[in-house]
Amino acid sequence: MKASIKTVAAAAMVAFATPAIAGGVNVYDDGESKLKLEALFYLNTFQQTDDRITAGNSVKTKTTGMAVDRAYFTAKYQMNEDWMMRFTTDVGHEGTLGKQQNIYLKYAYVEGKLAGKAAVLRIGQSHTPWIDYEQSLWKHRYVAKVMSDQYKFDTSADLGFGLKGKLLDGMVDYFVTATNGTGYGTGNPGAGLNGIDYNSRIGLHPLKGLDIDFQYMNGYKATKTNIANVATSGVRSTLAQVMASYGTKEFRLGANYLMNNDKAGSATASTKHGGNVSSNFATALAGDEVKSRGMALWGWAKVGGDFGVFGRFESLKNKSYSGGIANVTQEKVTRYVAGIEYSPVKNVTIAAVVDSSKLTGRGGVATTTDKDNRVGIYTQVKL
Repeated sequence: MKASIKTVAAAAMVAFATPAIAGGVNVYDDGESKLKLEALFYLNTFQQTDDRITAGNSVKTKTTGMAVDRAYFTAKYQMNEDWMMRFTTDVGHEGTLGKQQNIYLKYAYVEGKLAGKAAVLRIGQSHTPWIDYEQSLWKHRYVAKVMSDQYKFDTSADLGFGLKGKLLDGMVDYFVTATNGTGYGTGNPGAGLNGIDYNSRIGLHPLKGLDIDFQYMNGYKATKTNIANVATSGVRSTLAQVMASYGTKEFRLGANYLMNNDKAGSATASTKHGGNVSSNFATALAGDEVKSRGMALWGWAKVGGDFGVFGRFESLKNKSYSGGIANVTQEKVTRYVAGIEYSPVKNVTIAAVVDSSKLTGRGGVATTTDKDNRVGIYTQVKL
């Protein structure tokens, strides 16, 4: 009798939750899959040397250890053929708190097809149009973020509305959003928030494997407010980006060019700009402006068996215009990332990585340079 009960229980568990072919675990109800559970971990072990050189004086900081760079848990529920919902949590690190590993809300949205694949509506905290898309082509987020995410020109998720779709048999796709501009770290609007950020991407796919994409974003990143009848113009940010990539399931090569302008409409001394890889490259006075120009070259390839190689190069220049064109300071970043990866099983990828960056003119100070060199073993685990 006990054996029969165990057999029935085991059969019920198999019927309830079965691994999905595309990743994740599907939960079945009356033979129909409606709920899918997923998990994704970035587990990195590294040795890092940060060398800050000021007027010829070198101060080095060496760090060795392991980091849980990210840990995501996702639940997706398919209501019917047209409507679904998604919930994703994200573990982040806050060095100033007693418990420094904290769980955040990354995604919480409902999605529905208004006109098949041509028009899909999203409501809630969701992906922004660019970062997640580029990551899907780069495929190595567990090692390095894409450029607009790395230098904080854009945020990977925000709270608002989105419309996406595919046209002309998939030769054109688009994604546009209207959001708070606070990003997923804050989510809900703060008191007095008085501006909406608009973000968009359009992709052209004229040939199989060839992708040409354009981004345009315009907004205030939650710096425009109206509190107690006092209006603050904030910092107006505009971001334009173009990317071309070509590849198959075996390889992909890509190139990006990015332009970002941040202009202060009022005195906002505490407001940091996108691209301010230093701590004090920020707007202080009305009319001040930071202009950033960047480019990236990246690629990856499978080289046989379960092995692959990848790499990327980034170059970014930030120019700060304070008090007019006569007062210009600038800083420059160059970064190289290279690695060899191995997948012992489908769900685990392990990579040996070298990541080197150099920041000259830190904060607009010509005599200050930062050098950051990191070597390590980076691991991605996904369900």
